[in-house]
Amino acid sequence: MTPDVIPVGTRLRAAKLVLVTVALYFILREAGFHRFFESDTEGLGAILQIIGTLYSVVYAFAIYVIWGQFTSVENEIQKESGALKNLFLFSQRLKESAREPLVRAVKAYARGVAETEWRALSAGHDTEKTDKLSSAVIFSVSDIKPEDDTERVVYQQLLEIANQASAHRDERLALSAKRMPQTLLLFVTLTASMILFLLFFFPFRNLVLGLVALAVTAMLLFFAHFVLTDLDNPFEGTWNVSSEPFAELFTKCR
Repeated sequence: MTPDVIPVGTRLRAAKLVLVTVALYFILREAGFHRFFESDTEGLGAILQIIGTLYSVVYAFAIYVIWGQFTSVENEIQKESGALKNLFLFSQRLKESAREPLVRAVKAYARGVAETEWRALSAGHDTEKTDKLSSAVIFSVSDIKPEDDTERVVYQQLLEIANQASAHRDERLALSAKRMPQTLLLFVTLTASMILFLLFFFPFRNLVLGLVALAVTAMLLFFAHFVLTDLDNPFEGTWNVSSEPFAELFTKCR
């Protein structure tokens, strides 16, 4: 992670957590809190190892599922926008009067997706507006009246491509609605908190080592949580899927 991909607010929250953690440990250390656990070093180490292993497994599973969903949404975006581009390409063999409604419908849909659907999906709202625009694309193809065999072949191709685009849209919306279960997020958060909490009891012999261990652990756990929650919603946050493929449809395609 580099500063340019982590929001300033997130970095500030991480810094505050590290400072509070280090200050609290320093106060407890100066008060002699660690002496009560000097004979329990092995036990605390074993507990930390067990919880750390559990956290690693659960976190890896959560990231695997979320990243798979994230990339699936990206793939469906590429497939859907690619199918819409093919509508432009294959429709070039039609007469301009027959092609113009199709081009207009595709561009209106692409603009609607790029300008409004991303915000709606990030907020969990319905996509009624773009649903209607998507139906308009299908209708613009089905309304074409082929006049000869060549146009009939083109019509069948366009109809198949339009149905593919619609199927990719349905799949994209289905994937977009999925979120990490709150119980899983709560379990990952509690496990991470327990690791940090138990480190306060670990009797480090060296004060500096203890401070560094708490600071590094707090920072890593915080950013691990940040990555998990940021990727959970593909349409908002630092890392999100781009609407650029749809924006290109109404700005560059003719």
